Amino acid sequence: MNEDMKIGAILALEGVKEELMTVRAELRRKGFEHRKGFTTIEACIDDQMKELKQCFN
Repeated sequence: MNEDMKIGAILALEGVKEELMTVRAELRRKGFEHRKGFTTIEACIDDQMKELKQCFN
């Protein structure tokens, strides 16, 4: 994977995480409590972003 692809992947993951936060906020607004599945997905996204960022060093 070249550097441009890594940067693109990081940007895509950041976009997914932002959408996830939007969904969580909307569910909270509608009265639904925080779900464990969202935490798991967010942790997976964070892990993948860390791995990609480590490749730059």
